[in-house]
Amino acid sequence: MYRKYIPFLFGLLLLGGLSQAQTFNFDLVGNPVDTAGWNMSSQSSINNDEIVLTNPTTTQGGYIYYRQPQNLANCSQFTVSFDFRITNSSSPPADGIAFWYITNPPSGFVVGGGIGLPANPNGLLLILDTYNNNGFPNDNPLVSLRRLNGTSNYTEGSATGQLDNDLTSQSFITDGSWHTCVLKYFFGTVTVSFDGNPPVMTGTTALNGLTGYFGFSAGTGASWSKHAIKNVHISGTPEPNPPIADTVAYCQYEVADSLTASPDSNLLWYNTATGGIPLAGAPVPPTDVPGTYTWYVSQVILGCDIESQRSPVVVVVHPLPAPPVITVPEYCSGQVGIGITNPVGQYVKWYSQPVGGIGTTNPPVINTSVADTQQWYVSRVDNFGCESPRDTVDVTIHQTPVVDFTYDVHMTCAGDTVHFNNQTEYGDAYLWRLGLANLTDTNENPQFYYANAGNYNVSLIASNKYCRDSTLKIISLGHPLSANFGVSDDTICQGTKVIFTDSSVATMVDSIAPEYLWDFGNGVTSTLTNPQFTYDTPGVYPVRLVVSNGVPCYDTATHLITVDSLAKLSVTVSDTPICQGDKVIFTGHYTQNGLVETAWNFGDALTDSAWNTNPVSHAYDHAGQYLLYVDARYRACPDTALAFPVTVNPVPLIRIGDDTTLCLDGDPLLIGDSVNYTNPAATWLWNTGATTAFLQIVHPGHYWARVTLDGCSTTDEINIDKDCYIDIPNSFTPNGDGVNDYFLPRQLLSKGALGFSMQIWNRWGEKVFETTNANGRGWDGRFNGKEQQVGVYIYMINVIYKNGRTEKYQGNITLLR
Repeated sequence: MYRKYIPFLFGLLLLGGLSQAQTFNFDLVGNPVDTAGWNMSSQSSINNDEIVLTNPTTTQGGYIYYRQPQNLANCSQFTVSFDFRITNSSSPPADGIAFWYITNPPSGFVVGGGIGLPANPNGLLLILDTYNNNGFPNDNPLVSLRRLNGTSNYTEGSATGQLDNDLTSQSFITDGSWHTCVLKYFFGTVTVSFDGNPPVMTGTTALNGLTGYFGFSAGTGASWSKHAIKNVHISGTPEPNPPIADTVAYCQYEVADSLTASPDSNLLWYNTATGGIPLAGAPVPPTDVPGTYTWYVSQVILGCDIESQRSPVVVVVHPLPAPPVITVPEYCSGQVGIGITNPVGQYVKWYSQPVGGIGTTNPPVINTSVADTQQWYVSRVDNFGCESPRDTVDVTIHQTPVVDFTYDVHMTCAGDTVHFNNQTEYGDAYLWRLGLANLTDTNENPQFYYANAGNYNVSLIASNKYCRDSTLKIISLGHPLSANFGVSDDTICQGTKVIFTDSSVATMVDSIAPEYLWDFGNGVTSTLTNPQFTYDTPGVYPVRLVVSNGVPCYDTATHLITVDSLAKLSVTVSDTPICQGDKVIFTGHYTQNGLVETAWNFGDALTDSAWNTNPVSHAYDHAGQYLLYVDARYRACPDTALAFPVTVNPVPLIRIGDDTTLCLDGDPLLIGDSVNYTNPAATWLWNTGATTAFLQIVHPGHYWARVTLDGCSTTDEINIDKDCYIDIPNSFTPNGDGVNDYFLPRQLLSKGALGFSMQIWNRWGEKVFETTNANGRGWDGRFNGKEQQVGVYIYMINVIYKNGRTEKYQGNITLLR
């Protein structure tokens, strides 16, 4: 079922045929207050948004009333709402405010205790009385609700016309604040409430059929007050709003409900927008024929001849959609086919029965286990929610071929011929894939020659008008024959046993078991399946396995076995003995066959070693006994190591003395080895060719001596300089450049001189310079402060040495500038 409601608010269309309604609205609002249509006394005035009925003076009667009388005959209802405030009062305040609805035209307004009311009012009165006019007890301010009949005025304390007991001691009336009063008249019932609170007075009186005036008044006597009102609203019974109705949608043939509107009571239903006679009740729309239908509804007020405008109520009956068009795939038994899909963009429902049941949007899952015809039912739901009649969907599962075949093999070593036997049921056509690339056959029972032995994936595809299926079998042809074997180790040390393990592929053919022939590479053979053999001689041996079957066919596998020699190790040394600090070369002699690495450790430091080097050199920094370690590591044979003892002799110490000097004609010097001269094992060699521990020196020069002890030698050397002579230059240049500016023979080797004197003459025999100071500057080329000429001068020097010997030197010196 589909039903759709669309809300509409109607009421803007004025419909004919309504009864005359008692509807009126009179307001006293605005700033300043708009009094159009009202009569106001001369003692009353407008003050901005309020009506001042009386000013705070004595003996006043102020009023304001709507000049057009209103009739309550058609519908006896009205509501009065106004704000009031009493201020600027004497003590006690006087006299109060009144609201009235009276039938007699207002006149003869009574001041003071008459609250400014028209004389002898005939109608409904609400009085807010603030002055005590009846003596004890003083219970003012009070509220009085009365219905007078036109024969008397309002009298405080009198029960005449009371509709409810007076409310006494209502002090809020004169508290100087604005208050709101609401009076409602509803078919004879009158209620009064203040400031939004629930009603405080309720009375009953019949005003229906009356025509009267609405007004307000106030009065003062000996006392006074300012009586003011504002925000006055007087309204009669309003015309009700048109009902709110929804557009209702149905699907064709759907069972309809009676139409509804809001509110759901006091409604009149029509077939036309205007005129006509109301229907007996809410109509029930027909749904047999698609289309749009309209009815109209109005609201009435019970007890009043008042009816609202009519609202249209639209009913749409949608036609049913056509069933969907379903495409059913072909299905084959035992195979998973493509599922049924819903038409794109359509809302589809599936059922397992033609009527009733619960539909699902998911297409059915087809059971293809056996060939059969299955039946389903489908409908379509349109965008309006209307569902089409169900259509039948037949699904046929066709019989799939049952595919099988056998084969016979005729074997040879060169190849095998296979005869295939087709045993398929329900097949009409066949395609064989024979296990070789792109090789097929369409005969029902083909045969094929396979040139090579092995496994072939042969498939047979069978088909009929609707379905196809296939089967795959692995065809193992002929032999199969493939020689292969493994070894426990292919690199061994001589004397080691090798275990050979057959891993050939060889099967029994015609009840003949495979045969094995092993050749171990040295002329020895075996027919065992998994033999063992020990190689005692180093070398490389090609091992061969020949496997045969009962066809007969043969296959061969080979493997190399490498046999390493047992290791040998020795060391030779380049020098003997070994001296401290001398480089020595060690040479290793070891088996090279299968060598992986060598390691040397010289025994004098943990980190002082060499790898994979031969020969190696090393110098020992300290004398002593050492063990040289050599490790040779092999891939197959056991590693070997050698500890080689090394004796390092110390280098002997020799010292023949410090550098010194030698004076001519002086005593000879004796130099030599003062460390080892007592050691009978020591030998010496001097650069003079001498072989003694000591040597006597009579001439200056450079001397060295080598001492040898336990095969190790050390050399010391010494310089002996000439002493007791001076070195005299042959020229000087006294030009002030700081170089050779003075003439004075001076040498470090002349440190043996004890006395000294020098004279210089020019070529004319004049003495130009003389000194006895060996530490002075010497001659600067001047005589008597004057520079002498460039040329040759004669010098004479006398020296006395520390050994007492005296030497004289005479020669020429050239002065240059």
